[in-house]
Amino acid sequence: MKLQIIQAVLIVLIVVAGIVGYYVGQQVVTPTAPIVEVTRYATVTLRETVTQPGPTITIVQTTPVTPPTTTPPEFVGTVKVGALLPLNLPIGKMMLSAIQLAVEEINAAGGVLNHKIELVYYDTQWSGDKAAEGYRKLAEDGVKVVFGVFGSHEALAIMDLLPLYEVLVIASGAVSDAIDAKVLENYEYYKYWFRTYVNATSQAAATWDLLAYLSRRFGWTKVAWIYEDLPWVIPHALYGQERSVKEGIEVVTAIGVPTDITSFTDVFARVMASGAQYITWQFSGTEDYVFARDYFLSQVPLLAVGGGTYAMLDVFYNQTMGAAEGLICISWGFPAPITPRTMEFYEKYKKLFGTEPIFTTWYAYDSVYVWAEAVRKAGTFDTDKVIKVLETSVFVGTAGIYEFTRSHTAKLAPDRIYPIYFQWQQGRRVVVWPFRVVEYGTKLLFPKSVDGTRVWIEIPWP
Repeated sequence: MKLQIIQAVLIVLIVVAGIVGYYVGQQVVTPTAPIVEVTRYATVTLRETVTQPGPTITIVQTTPVTPPTTTPPEFVGTVKVGALLPLNLPIGKMMLSAIQLAVEEINAAGGVLNHKIELVYYDTQWSGDKAAEGYRKLAEDGVKVVFGVFGSHEALAIMDLLPLYEVLVIASGAVSDAIDAKVLENYEYYKYWFRTYVNATSQAAATWDLLAYLSRRFGWTKVAWIYEDLPWVIPHALYGQERSVKEGIEVVTAIGVPTDITSFTDVFARVMASGAQYITWQFSGTEDYVFARDYFLSQVPLLAVGGGTYAMLDVFYNQTMGAAEGLICISWGFPAPITPRTMEFYEKYKKLFGTEPIFTTWYAYDSVYVWAEAVRKAGTFDTDKVIKVLETSVFVGTAGIYEFTRSHTAKLAPDRIYPIYFQWQQGRRVVVWPFRVVEYGTKLLFPKSVDGTRVWIEIPWP
C-alpha cells in the first residue's frame, strides 16, 4: 500500500512538472523583442577545394574573430530576406530568434556584398494556407530568400508557388520525403527549394544505425517499436521494414499511440510479452513525459532508444524527477564538439534567451550563414547563380557540415549532418553515439531486472 501511495504521488508530480515545463516553453522567446547584449563577430572566410567525381565541391568555413572597436560597417545598400514560421508555437519563436541572431552577426561583420540584411517575417500560424499567403507576400515584398518553413504541410503548400516567384527557400524543418520527390521529378520547377536539415527517411536511417550497432554488440535480434500515430512516422516505418531485414532484426511489435496518451502501462506490458530485447520510440509532443514516467514505474528492464521533442532538452530529467534515467535520446544539434562553431552558438544563444536551442533552431541559424556564404561566393544575389553555389559547395555550420543532395536536402553522414545520441545518467546527458564525439571513459547504463526491480549496471562504452 505504501509503494502504491508513493507511485501515485510520483505520477502527479511528474505530470505537473511536465505540464509546467511545456507551458514555460511557450514563453521562451518573444520574436518582436530586440536582440540585446549580442557579442558581435567579424568573419574570415577560408576555402579549401576538394576534388571529387562530378562537380567540384568547395568547403566554405566561417571563423569568428574579435572585431575592432572602430566605426560600424558602411553599407552600399540593403537586401531583404524573409522568415516564414509558425509563431504561434514555441519552436517557431525559437527559430525566429536564431535567424535574427544570425542576421545581426552578419550585419555586424559588414553584411553580404556590402549590403545590410533586413529581415521581414510572416506568421504561418501552423497553417498551409497561411504559409502560401506568407510566401507570396514575402516574395512580392522583394525578399531574396525565405528561411524557416518548419512544417511539411506548410512546405507542400508553397511548392507550386516557387517557379512563379523564383524566390529561394532554405527551410530548416519540413522533413517530408514528398518534397524531395518533387525536386527530383521536376528540377527546373522546384529547384528553388533547399533544406538545411534531413528528410524523414534520413532521420530513420540515423536511428537504425544505432539500433543495428546495439544488435551486433549485444546479440539482440528483437526490437519493439513505439511511435506517435501521425503521418510523419510513415517513412520511419517503411525504412524500418527494409533495414530490419537487412540487419537480421525482427520488429516483434509495433504500437502506435495517440498524442494525448495518458498511460504507457499497457504498452510496456505488451512490449514485455512480445519478447523484445530493446525498444525504439518516436514522438513529437508531450508524450515524452508520460513515456519516461511509466518507463520508471513499470521498471522496464530494456534499453529504450529513440526520439522526442522534449526528451532531448537539458531540463527534461528534472521535469520527470529522474524518471528519465537510462533513456537514450536523439538530438539534432547538441552542445558537443561537432564543429568549431557549435559551442560558440550554443553558449551565446543560451545566454541571450535563457534556454538552449531546440533542434531546428540550430538549422535555422545555420541557414542564414549558408545563404550568405553562397551569395559571397557567387558574387551576386542572382538566384540561379546562388543555387549553383549551394549545389556544389560544402558549408561548415553549428549543427554539422552541409552538403546538399540532388533533392536539395542536407546529406546524412557522420562527417556531414548527423544526430547525437545521449543517455540520461543522474541528470547528465552523456553522449553515446556516434563514437567520434564520445568522451574517453564513458560508461553506458545497462538495465537488468533483479527480483522485479530494475537496476542499472555501468559497462565500458564503446
